[in-house]
Amino acid sequence: MTGGWFDRITVAIGVLMLNVMLVVGLLQVLSRYFSFPVPLYWTYEIARTFLALMTIIALPYMFKNESDISFLPVLKRITERTDELLLLRNVFVAVLAAVLVVSAYLAAVLEGDVSLPMIGWFKIGWGYTLLGVSAAFLLGVIILDTKDRLSTLRGDADV
Repeated sequence: MTGGWFDRITVAIGVLMLNVMLVVGLLQVLSRYFSFPVPLYWTYEIARTFLALMTIIALPYMFKNESDISFLPVLKRITERTDELLLLRNVFVAVLAAVLVVSAYLAAVLEGDVSLPMIGWFKIGWGYTLLGVSAAFLLGVIILDTKDRLSTLRGDADV
C-alpha cells in the first residue's frame, strides 16, 4: 500500500466498513438458528447499505491507484500510446464525476429527510451526500492525474 494520507484513510474506512458488514452478516446468519432478544430484521439493509457506501468510497482510491481499468495490461501490449488513451479516459470519467456531484446534490436536496424503511435514523440524503463527496474527490484525483499525464507527455520536469 502506498503511504499517502488519502490511501491510509480510505483503506481504514474500507476495513471498518467491511468488518461492520462481517459482524452484521454473522448476526443475520445466527438469527436464523438462534433467537435473539431483539429482532434483527435490519441486518440485511445495513449490510447492503454498507456495501454500496464502501463501493462509492472506493472509487477515488481505485482511480488513484490505477485499479479502475482492468484492461490496462492488455492495452499496454496493443499500443504504446496508453497515456493518450488514458487522457481520453480521464475526460469521460471527469464528466461522469461531475454529473454524479450535481446529481447527488439534487437528490440530497429532494430526498434528504427520507429515512431507510428499516433503519429510521439513517437518512437517504446522507448516502447521496457521501456519493457527492466521493465523486468530488474522484474529480480532484482525475484533475491531478491529468496534470501529471500532460506534464509527462510534454516532457516537463518536476520543479
